[in-house]
Amino acid sequence: MNGNMWLASFPKSGNTWCRAFLSNYLFGGEAPVSINDMDKYCAGDADIRYYEPFVDGDISTLSPEKVYAARPQAHRMMADSSAASTLVKIHNRKADFGGVATITPELTAGVVYIIRNPLDVAVSFANHYDQSIDTAIQALASHDLSAPPTSDLIYQDLGSWSDHVNSWTNAKGVYMLFMFYEAMVQNPGKTFEQLISFLRVPLDRAKLQRSMDFCSFKSLSEQEQQSGFAESPPTAHSNFFRSGKVGGWRDHLNRDQVDFIVRNHGATMRKFRYLDDKGRLRV
Repeated sequence: MNGNMWLASFPKSGNTWCRAFLSNYLFGGEAPVSINDMDKYCAGDADIRYYEPFVDGDISTLSPEKVYAARPQAHRMMADSSAASTLVKIHNRKADFGGVATITPELTAGVVYIIRNPLDVAVSFANHYDQSIDTAIQALASHDLSAPPTSDLIYQDLGSWSDHVNSWTNAKGVYMLFMFYEAMVQNPGKTFEQLISFLRVPLDRAKLQRSMDFCSFKSLSEQEQQSGFAESPPTAHSNFFRSGKVGGWRDHLNRDQVDFIVRNHGATMRKFRYLDDKGRLRV
């Protein structure tokens, strides 16, 4: 299937892990693909290089709205970079911004959307951006949350965790797979096999196992220790590949912080079974 295959998620939900797996399964060999080479196999929707050819003047001086006007052309450039579907990482919520769609429909092959418990997202988000837990959980609740532009990336429109999840999972008319981070950890074989099937590529069980081994947190963390990770923010004071635990929030969040997250995201958490029907935590 031609077009862009979007790998979408709220930040710190497993997007990089998914890309590492696909880089190894689709393009790798007998040795692990370098974590710093993943951009060779998966485009970045926020990568400034796709937008610069289609804007007038210095892109760093332009408003997000003017940059976003170039999205259809940038998405065409991404789609044309491969004879098959182009994998594209995206952290934007699915919504029109400045009258421009997040993903260009006629250039879309499908969407893989990765969902993670917001309690664990909050802890990982705080570590990634060198913030306090309280700052991170406020960010996850902000309907105006965004990632500002950098020298390499354009502005990214995120919205709250619930905004983000619902914007993608409520999308109509899109070939889409929902992947749960927790399933990626607890049953990786079945989960990644479903991903391969969704992408309509042949299943090679030996390659599947090798790719899962190459993208284990132990393997990715060892690569980061040896060569660093280019995608880590300059403010980071801990490893990008930190622990990857399911339920690790229990070691970091106090009762007030848990209650704040549940109060702000309870409906969406219940929808995706992070809360049971009585509002009790399940993960």
